[in-house]
Amino acid sequence: MNKNESGIFKLGLILLIFTGISALMLSLVYSITRPIIEENDLKKEKENISIILPRVQSFDKEGDRYRIYSDKMKRNLIGYVFKTEAKGYGGPVVCQVGIDLFGQVTGVVVSSHSETPGLGSKIEEKKKGQAEPYFLLQFKKKTKDQIEGDIQALTGATISSKAVINCVKEAFKKYLAIRK
Repeated sequence: MNKNESGIFKLGLILLIFTGISALMLSLVYSITRPIIEENDLKKEKENISIILPRVQSFDKEGDRYRIYSDKMKRNLIGYVFKTEAKGYGGPVVCQVGIDLFGQVTGVVVSSHSETPGLGSKIEEKKKGQAEPYFLLQFKKKTKDQIEGDIQALTGATISSKAVINCVKEAFKKYLAIRK
């Protein structure tokens, strides 16, 4: 091995050591923060459930859905909350959709999205004085058959609007599958 090859070998070995240490440190940080992130996600989901079905007193989680009860003893089922995902303009749009036992939407919350700020992000925009996003309010009390025709897409955010509509449609598919 000549001197030049030896120098390249040393640099490669040093680079390998640094990347190995970096990978170990990254995995350590991930393992430490993962439970905290999961706990925060669960806390946010619970907050969303109380927005979607305000009468909630208790619930059970079954996969990607929650069974919602109006009493702490879990005897009075009042509906379901489904976690669904659809393709938006900037990536996946994740929603939680509440449907009561009469087959009506009780509420929709967008859990996460990567939509364009100022355009697609309007799916979560609240008008002055409103507690909930104005676009999502359209879904309340709608049945499966009313979703397609009665919802007005947001100007400049048609793909994002369609993503939320598709999330609600997916929730209805899941709802109908368990209500048979």
